[in-house]
Amino acid sequence: MSTSIDMQRPVPRLALSRAEVAIAIGVCGNTVDQMVEEGFLPQPRRFHRRKVWLVADIAAAMQAWPEDETGRKAPVTEGDGGGHVDEWRATP
Repeated sequence: MSTSIDMQRPVPRLALSRAEVAIAIGVCGNTVDQMVEEGFLPQPRRFHRRKVWLVADIAAAMQAWPEDETGRKAPVTEGDGGGHVDEWRATP
């Protein structure tokens, strides 16, 4: 039995760097930072000085995002007056 890694078999990615998260969800690195600050994405995990996001944590966070309701009228909220919701905030 060989102890070397079989390079023919793909190794699943368990964690992503900030740049990889940005590429994976189609935004820039600064937007990743903002999304973490606003609660849309989880805080990264830390190993020494390296920060990574678990792929499972990113997927779970994205499942909590609201679905796109294009074509549907947004609900009227107090003080809004026009029945439009410009953005939403995640509740941590």
